[in-house]
Amino acid sequence: MKKFNQDDKKLVIRIIMLVLAVAMILSFVLLPLAQSAFAEEITDVTVAQFDTGALSSAIEAAKDGTDLNNVTSLSISGGILDTADYQTLCGYPNITLLDLSHADTKDGIIPDNALSSRNKLETVYLPKNTSEIGSGAFMQNRQLITVKMPSSVRIIGDSAFEGCEKVEHFDIPASTEHIGARAFYDCKALSDFVLPAKIDAVPDSCFAQTALTSMILGPQVTGIGSGAFENCHGLTDLYCYGETAPTAGSNAFQNCKIALHCTDGASGYEALQADASNWVTVSYDLSGEYSAPADMNAPDDTDKDTDEETADNTAAETEASAEETVTETEATTPAPAKTDAPAKTDAPAEKQLFSPVSVVIIAVLCAAVGALAVLAFKKK
Repeated sequence: MKKFNQDDKKLVIRIIMLVLAVAMILSFVLLPLAQSAFAEEITDVTVAQFDTGALSSAIEAAKDGTDLNNVTSLSISGGILDTADYQTLCGYPNITLLDLSHADTKDGIIPDNALSSRNKLETVYLPKNTSEIGSGAFMQNRQLITVKMPSSVRIIGDSAFEGCEKVEHFDIPASTEHIGARAFYDCKALSDFVLPAKIDAVPDSCFAQTALTSMILGPQVTGIGSGAFENCHGLTDLYCYGETAPTAGSNAFQNCKIALHCTDGASGYEALQADASNWVTVSYDLSGEYSAPADMNAPDDTDKDTDEETADNTAAETEASAEETVTETEATTPAPAKTDAPAKTDAPAEKQLFSPVSVVIIAVLCAAVGALAVLAFKKK
């Protein structure tokens, strides 16, 4: 092996300086990137309050630099949402839970197509003052499972939940006055539905291509729209309490095999049975009076008052018992010796300057650069 001369020594020094320079560059450039890549991102974001139309800036402040693609849960605790604010919500593509139950929507209306075609949304709580759900408002939310509506809802627009194929049940307030055409079309998992007492007709294609197995139609129902139950292959029973059969549009029961259960003395149902396009049989086997559905979303004030009274009595008894126990304990038990307060251990940990992964990356890159440099300049 040839001994190093003066030129060789200078070359080695240059190599060492090169390695040190590369290490410094990596420290200032790659370390922040590595820390960013491996930092724990915020996924649950809560906005306490915002100005109408300015939800975007409020979310930006609340998420504190988190990439919008990493936000999966968003709660809005106050404020009034308008069309621009719903557009802001659509800019967060990976939200699975959206809680708007403590916020309001402008004029009580969720705009048309407000939150349609969300690819990840699974659970949504509607604003607390919602009176109208616009046309196509939640259309094609194919991952949606749970929808929580307030009791203030009066109108559900056309195609409002069309294509929400994973929702099995909707708690529709009993006070709902209007349901639009195709409102629940292609909700493939929808297996039961309580038609509110104020709805006097089943809209066109409203329940087509759902998993309904039965439904009760109150005496107020006077019409069944075209294709209302089309392709509901599991629908086997309709319980009809009207004294006169509702009119049925074309293909109302197409590709269904349904038994219509009617009250004794009802009339006109044979016309539905005679329609060649409907596979319907009629049985006059209903007994008892029709009972309007209860509002599943309305609070029970009687139970609430009873619960509050019970809670107050229980609290009073518990407080009296506690006072008696304290008095007896003070009389029989010596005061404990004074001890030093324990050191506070729940203080936030100091932020780590360099993550272990970052250090490993730097070390490996520096070693690789040094090895390549030595191989390139080594004397044979």
